[in-house]
Amino acid sequence: MNQPKIRKRHIFIAALPLLYQSLVAPIAGSLTESWSARKTKNEAQYVRDYILEQRPSIPVAELDRLTKTVLLESAKIKDSACGMSCAEGEKIGLLLGLIRVESEFHKKARSKKNARGYMQVMPATGAWIGSQEGRKIRESELFETEVNLSLGVAYLNHLLDSLDGDVRKALLAYNAGPAAVKKWGGVKQYAEDVFTFQSEYMGFRGR
Repeated sequence: MNQPKIRKRHIFIAALPLLYQSLVAPIAGSLTESWSARKTKNEAQYVRDYILEQRPSIPVAELDRLTKTVLLESAKIKDSACGMSCAEGEKIGLLLGLIRVESEFHKKARSKKNARGYMQVMPATGAWIGSQEGRKIRESELFETEVNLSLGVAYLNHLLDSLDGDVRKALLAYNAGPAAVKKWGGVKQYAEDVFTFQSEYMGFRGR
């Protein structure tokens, strides 16, 4: 019996998926991974440079630590903080703006009311947030970079939930307390300052 002839063109077409998997796909994947890594690296550099510009005297080790923590914790901020959708860097800018207003990037900042650290977390607030997450927070831990930002972001998210995702009201409540916002509205300039610094960071990224 004569064997049917298979044209070379048919063989080539049939082999295309295998060629893609063996040659094109690895290159495309490598390019995607490279772009993603470069994007993350650039964002980290933006954050680092912005913090350094605001506080040139910050120790290098603490600068690196704060940069890493800002990137980690800002990703946990609820999307409602952005309104309709979050632009690239928007949550990071919000967190940096909040830190700048609260402490001007001073790790050991302490207010007359005993609020502590970068995000000026009150001991009672820190203890309450910790209890919601099943952990006990010691007052001395409030000055620790990771603990302070973690608690601050968790509290901001709580306020966003309780205030129907209104980021302006959430910021005012972060500053003056939820009761004060309901009673007399809070310090309007506080939220404006945070938004101003958020916009400043977004512009900083575009340099």
